[in-house]
Amino acid sequence: MIDLHLHILPGIDDGSESIEESVKMARKLAGLGFNGVFCTSHYIADSPQAANNQTKNRLREKLQAELDKAGIKLKLLPGNEIYIDPKMVDFLTTKKATCLGGDFNVRKKNQHVLFELPFYAEVSYLRDIIFELKAKGLVPVLAHPERYLFIQKKKEVIFGIVKLGVKLQSNYGSIVGQYGGKAKKIMKFLLKNRLVSYLGTDIHRAEGSLFLKFEKAEKKIIKLIGEPEYRKIIERGDELAKPFLSN
Repeated sequence: MIDLHLHILPGIDDGSESIEESVKMARKLAGLGFNGVFCTSHYIADSPQAANNQTKNRLREKLQAELDKAGIKLKLLPGNEIYIDPKMVDFLTTKKATCLGGDFNVRKKNQHVLFELPFYAEVSYLRDIIFELKAKGLVPVLAHPERYLFIQKKKEVIFGIVKLGVKLQSNYGSIVGQYGGKAKKIMKFLLKNRLVSYLGTDIHRAEGSLFLKFEKAEKKIIKLIGEPEYRKIIERGDELAKPFLSN
């Protein structure tokens, strides 16, 4: 099982603050049944949360060595959660930000890119960015759509976004009310309409509350859409990570 979205690399965003905390997070994730995670640290241009790919790779390799030494069976894969920006494609092509699984490569097709939007404001250039990403052969993946105010106000807009070729990644925590009742309601809507392509924990800290609520979240999702449909979502994440797990 793959976690498509979390903040486990230490000291480069609002997630883990140390290698020791990252190891604790990894141990808990492995205990929940995860065998791989995309290390989706924030990339927010012109902010302290804008480590380049070289820095992220160095940290990831250092943390992986610690996990291997501790006997924790968790594979750390490259990734980013990129805050939408007019220069988003440039960030990828210049290796400031990374796709899920590694650097942008013009010869590769269907590289997935996890991105996020402002929580309280609609982005006027969203369509343009989606088209730019797709023109480069990339697959846009929108992080936690259930948390955005403009979708909470008018949930039907998500159909238009998906129609443009965007995949949706929802957070496990949303279904147990971690982000409030509105996010929970929208996640139910997304699941019932089979719009969720991927799931992630979006865990930031070793003491994150989702570690205690994860099994409850899984049960709620299964109750809502059934075990076979839930397995499809999980298998999609496994398939996305498969080329990188053997490296």
